[in-house]
Amino acid sequence: MTDSISNIQVNTAVFQKTKPGNRVCGDSYLVIETEDFFLCSVTDGLGSGEGARQSAEIAMNIIRAHKHDSIPMLLERCNRALVSERGVVLAIIKVCYRERELTYGSIGNITCYISADNEEIFRPIPTKGYLSGRKFQYRLEYVPFDKGVSFVLHSDGMTVSSEDQRTLPYMRSVEEYKNRLAEKAENENDDVTLMVGALS
Repeated sequence: MTDSISNIQVNTAVFQKTKPGNRVCGDSYLVIETEDFFLCSVTDGLGSGEGARQSAEIAMNIIRAHKHDSIPMLLERCNRALVSERGVVLAIIKVCYRERELTYGSIGNITCYISADNEEIFRPIPTKGYLSGRKFQYRLEYVPFDKGVSFVLHSDGMTVSSEDQRTLPYMRSVEEYKNRLAEKAENENDDVTLMVGALS
């Protein structure tokens, strides 16, 4: 499944595939934009199949309902909602237009690459753990930018080569870049969710 979303300022393109043999993908994602900010998330439910999908959807519904909250508060709300569920790993990106700043928060092994103002790729270090109602630690990163910012988020069902990482600041469009990465992820034997975004 692919999805292209043209927003007010941030354009995104998404690729998602289901693990062979399963009926549903255990990952989920969302994209929200208001006049003041852009918010997106990629979530990977633990395991695969229906149970993983249910946990991922619970997290996305929480973020959607409380989109104006800070990222730490969103993570805490998701954690509380996932008691007695399988749990999730997830990453959230929020771009605040007035402040010209991207905030990244995550727990677990969702991979992220960020390029601000077409400069070198920054890869936040993943934090061990997952959300399932227990105590957790998360990582926050703040990336200021002047002209623009681009990013990639993907679940652990795929990898991105060093060469493809280096070309992120120079991509022609989010759709073209997503297609290039998705072509290489098609044969992965796992759920895959890939999101590419750029401030236009």
